[in-house]
Amino acid sequence: MPFPLKKKVKQAAGKARRFVQLRFRKHFVASQTSLRQGACRPCGKCCELLFRCPFLLRIEDGSSICSIYEGRPGQCAAFPISTKCLADIDYTCGFNFVSEPSEATKKQAS
Repeated sequence: MPFPLKKKVKQAAGKARRFVQLRFRKHFVASQTSLRQGACRPCGKCCELLFRCPFLLRIEDGSSICSIYEGRPGQCAAFPISTKCLADIDYTCGFNFVSEPSEATKKQAS
């Protein structure tokens, strides 16, 4: 299988996995969210997995912005859900995962 096709298959499997997790494994997604740290680096690369999102706007400085950010789909807002999502991508994401939730996250959950 040529590399571009293999990459697209991997991206499609990741999108399907995230869709299923958000719909049927909400507790898992919530627990993973408490372990996620960092911030979005508005590069837009997650918005170009498998296909380019039509709501992604490129800015002259090379960064990106979502034109429907406040109303974006749950699957977009949840990315990355887990370390598996980060393992599936070939760029450096601004997010990472820790093994224990931070004290601030624990207080927010209380």
